[in-house]
Amino acid sequence: MDVSTWLSVGSLLVAAVSAFGAIRAVRNTRKLQENQWSRDELELRRNVLRRLLAYRYRLTAGRVGTEGEPFVALNEAWVVFSRFPEVTGALTKMHDELGVEGRLRPNIIALVRVMAAAAEIPVQNLDDDFIERPFTPRETPDYSQGPVPEPKRNEL
Repeated sequence: MDVSTWLSVGSLLVAAVSAFGAIRAVRNTRKLQENQWSRDELELRRNVLRRLLAYRYRLTAGRVGTEGEPFVALNEAWVVFSRFPEVTGALTKMHDELGVEGRLRPNIIALVRVMAAAAEIPVQNLDDDFIERPFTPRETPDYSQGPVPEPKRNEL
């Protein structure tokens, strides 16, 4: 074999190694992008659920309005959770039964549970009352007239 043959074989070998390296680089880049997209999508799902829970007091009986953050979050959920049939099914049911007496509480609970599962947030140990009942302030005592007496405790 002469030198030109060896150079040709060497060139082909270098080209093959370069092509293999380029293909691996493209695959690794694509995997990194997919992982980032998955994390971004998970973060979107968590944000929608967070906003729904943060303003869920506006969905409780006596406070249901026609606007506000929970309704924005519910409308966003159609897009953000579109790949999760359990969530879209719960959203559809809640939408269909929004004005039906006695259906708001169970629909909110069911929706929050499936949204939390899709957002990879464990809520299976929370009871339904904790999910449905938001933290809301109670009446604060009037301190303008001086200290408020301690409530009396039952004595044993």
